Amino acid sequence: MSSNYLEFFNLRDDPFRLTPDIDYFYNSPEHSTALLSLEYCFREKEGFCVITGEPGTGKTTVIRLFVEKWKEMAEIALIMTPRLSPEEFFLAVLEDFNIPLKSSSKNDLLKAFRDFLLVNAANDRRVGIIVDEAQQLPDVTLEELRLLSNLETGKEKLLQIILAGQPELERKLETRLLRQLNQRITVRAELKPLTMEETSDYITSRLLRAGGASQIISQKARETIFELSGGKPRRINLLSTRAMMSAFLEGAREVVPEHVKKGGAELALKESADYSATRKRVKKSGISSHGRLEKSPISYGWRVLLIFASVIAVGGLCYFFGYMRLSFF
Repeated sequence: MSSNYLEFFNLRDDPFRLTPDIDYFYNSPEHSTALLSLEYCFREKEGFCVITGEPGTGKTTVIRLFVEKWKEMAEIALIMTPRLSPEEFFLAVLEDFNIPLKSSSKNDLLKAFRDFLLVNAANDRRVGIIVDEAQQLPDVTLEELRLLSNLETGKEKLLQIILAGQPELERKLETRLLRQLNQRITVRAELKPLTMEETSDYITSRLLRAGGASQIISQKARETIFELSGGKPRRINLLSTRAMMSAFLEGAREVVPEHVKKGGAELALKESADYSATRKRVKKSGISSHGRLEKSPISYGWRVLLIFASVIAVGGLCYFFGYMRLSFF
């Protein structure tokens, strides 16, 4: 038997790796629409574009494919760590664009940025900021982005901004505080999980691109993968890899539903263990899963005891002074 499962299945590459790989981009109708939406935003200088989707539906892959297509025609700052204050965010953007920072003055930095935008506009090059996991952006930083979008000429927008994030991003944009920004978004796209047919086609396309045969994973196994993954590409990858490993360990040349179920059970156990470990770390730190301090049972008991003692003390004082008053009269 081969020493590794890729060799065992005659694969020259890992077809189901988790890292976003544009070489394995699956062009489903929704992913194609999302990509076209981003391109329209840049081509027509629309200003703001939002792309949303549940975790694992392929947002980052779409973004990377878009950047690859436009890298020769545009200057693009890609922000992958959005939990930044307005000042930190703006500096990260300037650094990504390689704009020299000759002064720390906000006014000078804005002037340098505007000059950068005007030079590129004169050369018919687009300038864009793309924020991944944008639901994590603080409200004040989103407002800073809105203000940056005000940099324009009398005829066109000088800056295109793409926000990619989970569905919480849309809910955040609908809040009263961000209503002005929400009104400026002209292009929106949503990535949804794949259908059963698309899931099967997705698996086939990945196996073929990795140099393998599409029959490695049976149709029944694909149906099981769809049921357990909900059609989310990241989970499809996880389940497919574990199912192939299970088949490899048994020496089976074809992946069947039992291999998928076994891989799914292992995955569920790992996720459960990861969740439990996280909960233990949270409790140890004294912070609840909602970010609040946990109330220790001991400290709670002491609080109850103190309240009880206070009630008795107050009652005793009332009785004492009531008795003294009666004695006096």
